[in-house]
Amino acid sequence: MAVSWAWGTHSAKETLTRHPTPFFIIWFCSIWNILFFPLYYLCHLLTEKQKQLPTTELRKCSRFLGEDLTVRVLLRVAAPFSVLWSLSGYLYLLALCRISKVDVSAILCCSQAFIFLLSWIGLKDRFMGVRIVAAILSITGIVMMAYADGFHSDSITGVALGVGSASTSAFFKVLFRKCVGNVQPGPASVLLSCVGLCSFVLHSWVCVLLYFTHVEYWPPSQHIPWDKLCVMASLLLVFNVLVNLGRMFTYPSLISLGILLTIPASAAVDTFLTVALQISHVRVAAASIISAGYLMLQLPENWDESSLRWLSALWHGNWREDSIVGEETVVESGGTARAKPKPAVVAFT
Repeated sequence: MAVSWAWGTHSAKETLTRHPTPFFIIWFCSIWNILFFPLYYLCHLLTEKQKQLPTTELRKCSRFLGEDLTVRVLLRVAAPFSVLWSLSGYLYLLALCRISKVDVSAILCCSQAFIFLLSWIGLKDRFMGVRIVAAILSITGIVMMAYADGFHSDSITGVALGVGSASTSAFFKVLFRKCVGNVQPGPASVLLSCVGLCSFVLHSWVCVLLYFTHVEYWPPSQHIPWDKLCVMASLLLVFNVLVNLGRMFTYPSLISLGILLTIPASAAVDTFLTVALQISHVRVAAASIISAGYLMLQLPENWDESSLRWLSALWHGNWREDSIVGEETVVESGGTARAKPKPAVVAFT
């Protein structure tokens, strides 16, 4: 996940340098989302013992759309999500034009804090003090990153665009939870395929409008860097597939760790593929604070109870000398020996 994101971001930066048309680029990349459900069905064939036909699996995964599954229903339901998806990607590319890949990756990790705040307000999720602290840390890291070059520099615009991209992505995920429920690989693949379909059908006219109004201009087809564009689209597709379908093969915590590792991976790509990376101490501190907040957001809801049980088990099981040496023999006053019982150990679950 980290490698695909870092390499895809590097390709996006190069594509923007040679072809500065961010909306056309994100429109082209969004069309690749049509491949989500075919890839999910391929994973279904590899992991499930009872194979089903593609149409049967499609109807099973698209129950959240209603009983009548038509193209009109797909476009109507997926249209708001496609707008949010394209807006988030468009702001991400605009931010990438102004700040480094490492800064963009760090800011996008703050999306998890925005998801918590929006879920707490809109979905009435459980209040957790540690996650409020994590959200505060994320916001602090964003402010420090904006301050790194001074509040009057061009980088503050890039940071603001990155925050807009992260918050739009968070709103996308919270809206999906509100409409569908807990995100599962099947419904997510159907929705993202519909997003790709909507981008192809509904957003094409925006590219044409931007071209004729000279907001975005691209040369004839043979001069467009199709190689860089296709590499970027395929790598971002791989990243999104791993994020949304990865739980079919691994634990969600590893997926979250992969998202966090996009920060050092982007720094490594900057170091080895471009000029020597120069990061100020303020940026390092900001990325560290954002990473700490991100890790705190991954704590489960019952983390405090589990921690207390673990500490209790550690106290009774490891810190007492009699539990280390095993059962000791105690000589009573009558000269008889008996085994000293071991203290009870609380199991950690």
